[in-house]
Amino acid sequence: MLSSLFKKRIVSTMALVVFSSISFADPVVDKAIVDTIGTKMRSLQMQVNSVKPAVVEGLYEVTTNQGIFYVSKNGQYLLHGNIYDLDNKMENISEKSLIELRKAQLKAFEKDMIVYKAAEEKHVITVFTDTSCGYCQKLHAEMADYNKLGITVRYLAFPRGGVNSSAYNTMVSIWCADDPKAAMDSAKKRRNIDSKTCANTVKEQYDLGLSFGINGTPALILEDGSMQPGYVPADCLIQLLEQK
Repeated sequence: MLSSLFKKRIVSTMALVVFSSISFADPVVDKAIVDTIGTKMRSLQMQVNSVKPAVVEGLYEVTTNQGIFYVSKNGQYLLHGNIYDLDNKMENISEKSLIELRKAQLKAFEKDMIVYKAAEEKHVITVFTDTSCGYCQKLHAEMADYNKLGITVRYLAFPRGGVNSSAYNTMVSIWCADDPKAAMDSAKKRRNIDSKTCANTVKEQYDLGLSFGINGTPALILEDGSMQPGYVPADCLIQLLEQK
């Protein structure tokens, strides 16, 4: 049976538009296999973006709008989790694929980010945030500490309860506010903000987070595309960034 987390992620994206085509398939993958896998994944309300042979013989790495999955040739079996290379210092093969995905896809959302820029910028991180999340509020309260160390913080929205949650509505109001940063500051202090709506990409930001494998907030995407889940104090984060 599918894990409860996996079920939750499927349910949370039931409203997604499901496309009938796959945007990329490795040329060495037979079209019949691609079609079979695509059909099976779409039955789970997933959009398949790419299919290529996995490092494990007999499996295919399938990149979807809900992250990376591994599917058997006949489309019958699906694995959700990380593949590690035991002969290469436990290298996380799945994370390696996600790193490239994150770096490529974040660029399309740069104009939608709410940015807290460091005066003397040394590093830039992207944080998927939820205004109702306690540790997101803690991170935001320490924004001056991050900026002082030269860390620019860019926010994207990830309402954990999905597009039907109150947090989603709050985040739409923030992104539609006349001054999004001021609205974000107020919301992170648990203050009420004016309800607003406009053309926005909050849902698309949330979908992007799902495709990155995010299931909680805050989720920090570092400059190299790697993900650091959870709150990290400024002094620890700068050490991590400097090491990378």
